[in-house]
Amino acid sequence: MNPRSHKRSSRFGLTTNIALAAAFALTIAACGSDATTGPAATTAQSAGTATTAAAVNSAAPAAGATAATASQPASTDSAVKVDDAALKALINKVFQQDMKPADVDPLIVEALGRATVQLTSAQLDTAYTCWKGSECKIAGGGDTTLAIVDAFGGNTWRRISKMETILQALTYPQIGRIISSDANFDLPTYQSQVRGAVAQGAKLIVGYNDFGDAMVPTFKDAQSAGAFVSIYVGPAPTAGASAIVTQIVTDTCSAGKSMADVAAKLTGGQGKIAFFNGTPGNPQGAAWNKCALDQLAAKSPGVTKTFAADTSWTPAGAAEAASALIATGDPVKAILYDYADPLPGVIDTFKQAGQKPPALITWTMNNDLFRVWQDAQGTPNAFDLYYTNGLNWVARVSVTAVMNAFLGHPNKAVVNYPLPFVPAQKGMYDKSKPGDFPGTAIVPDALLAKMIG
Repeated sequence: MNPRSHKRSSRFGLTTNIALAAAFALTIAACGSDATTGPAATTAQSAGTATTAAAVNSAAPAAGATAATASQPASTDSAVKVDDAALKALINKVFQQDMKPADVDPLIVEALGRATVQLTSAQLDTAYTCWKGSECKIAGGGDTTLAIVDAFGGNTWRRISKMETILQALTYPQIGRIISSDANFDLPTYQSQVRGAVAQGAKLIVGYNDFGDAMVPTFKDAQSAGAFVSIYVGPAPTAGASAIVTQIVTDTCSAGKSMADVAAKLTGGQGKIAFFNGTPGNPQGAAWNKCALDQLAAKSPGVTKTFAADTSWTPAGAAEAASALIATGDPVKAILYDYADPLPGVIDTFKQAGQKPPALITWTMNNDLFRVWQDAQGTPNAFDLYYTNGLNWVARVSVTAVMNAFLGHPNKAVVNYPLPFVPAQKGMYDKSKPGDFPGTAIVPDALLAKMIG
């Protein structure tokens, strides 16, 4: 999944261009990690842990920290107290199922713990100001600059992720300035903007990297200059700790296996299925496709893939793939896809052809897809839908990762977030939100209303 690279207009008033280089980013998240140190000792370890999920100290750099850590001055951290019940509720929300904190990486638990902190009205106003512009100062903040450097930032998913980043930053008193940039899917521009962030004094750099390993030298230069870099969702598989403090990504192969298991369940262990992928030859699609097929061969040989198509993650591409599938005259019981947003058009294509839609098993979530699914229930066109969480919240984990590094705490080079596939339920559609709204965003409703405008 390249979250949200296709052309669209939303209630945010944004129009986006198809990513020219999206395939660089869609790589195997579990690959390429180097030796790691343990997670910060101050993170919450399990359910029932006392309420200091985000506390860290101001000691000298810990053993195992990156070389750049030692050059940072000691910082005074503000521990936040986290209510266990609130933390558990938030974990369940972002993963869309009951999830024990002990089953989630401690860094993720720590970040979500900070996300439960209620910000003041003044802080929310500051967040909105930061979100609208490319630079802002935080009243009462410290002298540390955070740079939000995205390869692309112009659609709803990316804009909400930017706000998640800002809100997380506001829980750290050390951060007194936030700068942001959008390279609009241009690699040289992205490289230049990372260098520019360092030149502007940014010590913390986070972003969604759409260019994979092509950005590793630039990130390495940034860290050599004293900054700390973390990327989320879009990985750089060959990057070591010298280039990126922590990558917050999923295990693509495990996701493919999970999709296969759901397909076996929905087909009763017998039947034909289709794979929809993104840009031609992208590594993410190759990885989950292979692992899904291996899982089916090993556990459900009666389920066979008989059709595959590239969609470039666009509504038009997905609709064309659906039309091609229908034209084969060989019906499938399920479509497996790694991006939810184009799927309402896929359902519409089947309906226009007078055919019952197959089951859908997809990464991410989409409000309009929930509407289409909900409207179909109880009709001849009813279909099964399994989806994952929207992933915007992962940006917050990158902020916590670079702050921990800045404060001298050891980091894991790669932190994998679980990606469970869960069945749709009535009530998921929210008519007050735009169609492409990802339902697991943690942005407060009042602030989100201002953003949607």
